[in-house]
This record gives sequence, C-alpha cells and structure tokens, in this order.
Amino acid sequence: MTAAVGLIALVLACAGAPDAAVQQAPPAASSPVSSGTVVAIRVHGNHTTPDREVLRLAGVEPGRPFDAGLPAAVEQRLEASGRFRSVEVRTRFASLSDPTAYLLVIVVEEQAGISVDVPDPGPMRRLRANTMWIPILSREEGYGFTYGVRVSFVDVAGPRTRLSVPLTWGGERQAAVELERRFDRGPLTRIAGRAGVTRREHPTLEIGNRRTGVSARAERALTSWMHVAATAGLHDVQFGTDDERLGTFGAEAVVDTRRDPAFPRNAVFASAAIERLDFRQPPDAVRVSLDGRAYVGLVRQLVLAVHGLHIRTSEPVPVFEQALLGGTRLRGFGTGYRQDDRLAAASVEIRAPFSSPLSHTRAGVAVFADTGTVWSATDRLRGSRWDTGVGAGLFLRGPLFGLRVDVARGLDYGTRAHVTLGATF
Repeated sequence: MTAAVGLIALVLACAGAPDAAVQQAPPAASSPVSSGTVVAIRVHGNHTTPDREVLRLAGVEPGRPFDAGLPAAVEQRLEASGRFRSVEVRTRFASLSDPTAYLLVIVVEEQAGISVDVPDPGPMRRLRANTMWIPILSREEGYGFTYGVRVSFVDVAGPRTRLSVPLTWGGERQAAVELERRFDRGPLTRIAGRAGVTRREHPTLEIGNRRTGVSARAERALTSWMHVAATAGLHDVQFGTDDERLGTFGAEAVVDTRRDPAFPRNAVFASAAIERLDFRQPPDAVRVSLDGRAYVGLVRQLVLAVHGLHIRTSEPVPVFEQALLGGTRLRGFGTGYRQDDRLAAASVEIRAPFSSPLSHTRAGVAVFADTGTVWSATDRLRGSRWDTGVGAGLFLRGPLFGLRVDVARGLDYGTRAHVTLGATF
C-alpha cells in the first residue's frame, strides 16, 4: 500500500513539472528589464534598403549590451536618416530560460521614391512617387459626354490623406481641389473637403448652371455595411441671369450590403438624407431624400432589382434646385421632361447576365418598367400625374466602368434610346 501511494505521488509530481516550468519562465514582454544582451535582430517592412543597411543606420548589432533606452535610440537614428516614413522597434525575450537575452524587431516603412540608385529621394521625387492619375470619361443622360483627368497625391498632408484635382470638360466642366483624411480610430472614419467650380447646362432650358464654392463631409462607419455622415456647403450659383447664394447643412445615413456593386444580388442599399437649404432670397427650405434599392436572386443568374426614390422640399425652391424627372429616373422620357419641388419615382427590372458569374466583368440584358411624377411643394401628391415607361436594354459592368444602353417607350410620349457611361443603378 505504501509503495502504491509513493508511485501515485511520483506520477503527479512528474505531471505537474511542465506547468511549474511554464509558470517560472519569463513572460514574452515588450518591456524588458534594465540590462541584458541583444542576441538577435529582425528587420521587417523594407523592400529596397538591405537589412545590413538598416542595421548600420540604426547603430545596433547582435552582441551589444541592452538597456531600456536602446529601442527609442534606434528609432531616433532611423527616423533621422530620412529613408523611412515610419519606424517602430519592438523588444522580445529571445529565450525562455535566459531573461537577459533579447530580440529586437525593427519594423520600418520606407519613404516613397526610394530606390537602389536613389537612397535619399528629394521632395519632388517623393511627390512624383505618391502621384496617381486616372482618366475621366462618362456620359450622363441629358448632359452628354464628360472627359478629363483626376490627379491624386497620397499622404501629402500626413498619413492616410489624399489630395485630388479633378479637371473635366464637356457635359460637366469642373476644376476643383479635394482633400480627404481617413482614420483608423476615433469618432470619425473619414473627413473630406472640396473647393472649386462646376458648370453644366440645364438639359431642357439650355441655361448654364455654374456653382463656385466649398463643401465638407464627415463620416462615421458604424459597421461594415452602415455609416452616417454630416455635410455642409456654401456656393455662389449663377443660373442664367440669376445670381444666388446657397448654403447647405445636412445629415445622412446609409445602409449598403452589396458585396459586388457591379452586379449586386441578394442585397439592399438604402439612404436617408435631410438637408437645410439657405438662399439669399427667402424662403429657405428643408429637403428630404429617400433612396431604396433591393436586389433579389431568382433562378440561375436572374436578378430582380427594385428601386424607389422620393425627394421632398418643405417650400418651393428655385428652378436650379428642383428635381428633374426623366432620363435614368424615368426611361422613355428625356431628362428634365418635367421638374418641380418634389419627386417620386420607382423602377422594377429583371437582369439576365450571360457572362460567367466568376468573371470580373458582367454583361447581359434587362427588361424594365419605370414610373414617376413631380409636383409642387404647395400641392398634394394625390392629384399629380404619373408617367410610365417600359423597355429593354444591354449592360456591361466592370470594377472601373459601366456601360448601359436602353431603349424605352414612354406611354403616350414616344420611344427613346438612353446611353449611360459610368456608374448607374
């Protein structure tokens, strides 16, 4: 009996030994003790500067004594070299059994424009390396083709910033400067500002609408599919002989579950916006915009798309701020066929792609029916006249472009072709 008890005690002691060893091992902390030795160094994030050059600039090598101020000193030396946009030095214990052996992990992000031949790029080279451009080509129903270029500069005003300069001609002429900043944490996800001038001609009145001013937007992402935003703007508006000043202040909430905006399926998009319109000449008005879209997958690749739009102002507004009916909002009718303070429109469409569902570009055919109306802020919706259009079309949509050609018949109006280049419903 005594031998059995002794054997059990011996087994329990052996089983408990590893736990005891783990508890006594030094933790993998990032805050080391006051002294020790650097036994190894790892460098991460460098794509052009060799590891040995990073270590030379850092003034550190394996075997040197470690002290609490070493990580900060290494960061300071690397930042002073001018080769790196950001530097972080992390410390780890190199051994579970030796608390005086340390591993340094140096994480760097190299400056833009760095190359083997140019180890220290100047400001202009860094600017060119951070410059991107993309051509602009679009066609909007009622306004024609717009063409130009957008030039963007990354991180010119700090990390996660972008400065863009869109320049276009044709249907919409614009020259503007746009600045945005994104945040990884904090109350805001994105802020953006714009200053510039735009001009385009009213599609039916053939009167130029020129706007010069500034606008700002602040966004907060609540989830991956929902965000809220606050907006503000101040513009001088020249509409023919009219000279008006327009101030706007608003808020917006958006729900968007579309994983593939080029061809959504089993998804919804909904936005609700309220905006105050302050004019030089009263009365001022409040505008509410509701936009809802649903995409339901049917058999095979068929998708049923339903769209509803409602725009409502509390008071009559000038012609240049009225809602336009027709075009992509009511196919079979020209853009601006009718316009007024308030608008209601709905569309139902069945889309049948004939391209592979695995393709990045989706092509197919669609049949649709649209209906809509406009009415004055002093009237009721009940007495307004609704117009309806039916038709079919072809679509081609990719990650960076979209082309839509529709032929629709407006009931009691006639047949009309609609060509849209760019993002569409």
